[in-house]
Amino acid sequence: MTATISVKIEGPVGLDDPAELLEELGQATGLAWRLEPAGRDGTLNGSLAETMLQAVLGGAAGAAVQVATQLAIDSWRGRRLDPPSVTIVVVRPPQAPQPPQPPQDPEPPQDPQPPHDPQPPHDPQPPQRPDDSDGS
Repeated sequence: MTATISVKIEGPVGLDDPAELLEELGQATGLAWRLEPAGRDGTLNGSLAETMLQAVLGGAAGAAVQVATQLAIDSWRGRRLDPPSVTIVVVRPPQAPQPPQPPQDPEPPQDPQPPHDPQPPHDPQPPQRPDDSDGS
């Protein structure tokens, strides 16, 4: 199962800040991240209204990647005097519905069986030993 993890940065950032975070996220998570400026375009001083960083993750690695992403963002924000607001969003695609199962026919009722006799039937003649002749 794959999911998309997005990091949304809101507020003013420097010209190199999104690229720096992009590199740090790639190193921390091992994923290929892409940078998408969103909202208003940057100005000459590098401020952006909104920036999105996205990566696709697969399998059971989701929780570990989320933790690594959060640690990288915390480190990146900790080096800023006025860090911008950062939001992490993980989007998992809806699971495909399971095909309907055909109704199963109920099993026909079985005739009750007589109780099992724990002793084997009694043999009218006792077994004979090979060295025994007609009982003499």
